[in-house]
Amino acid sequence: MENDFQIRLRQLLADKKMTASELSRLSGVGKADISNYLNGKYLPKQDKVFMLAKALNVNPGWLMTGIEQISDPTRVPVIIPNSAQFVQIAQAMSPEDYETVMRIFEKTYQKLKERGEI
Repeated sequence: MENDFQIRLRQLLADKKMTASELSRLSGVGKADISNYLNGKYLPKQDKVFMLAKALNVNPGWLMTGIEQISDPTRVPVIIPNSAQFVQIAQAMSPEDYETVMRIFEKTYQKLKERGEI
């Protein structure tokens, strides 16, 4: 089963007419790692997401979640209590569990957006 990150990464490579080898060279992420992301074997850790996003010229938050990032500079970012613990748990999840959690976040985000809360 494909995960959303895998789909976004494949689409970006196709849109930019870029190979996995080119992405590896531009990002500094190993070819084997990129192959594993494209095949859905595992999800990248945060440092790799940033490296890939920079090479692909996309927002790292969008690359990982698929959610458009809020760019309103007047909003103060919400600090999530225990965010380091959250990231640690998320990184330990299987791709399937991670995708389930991300779908819940995406639905919640859309509801908040529809209500004008974000």
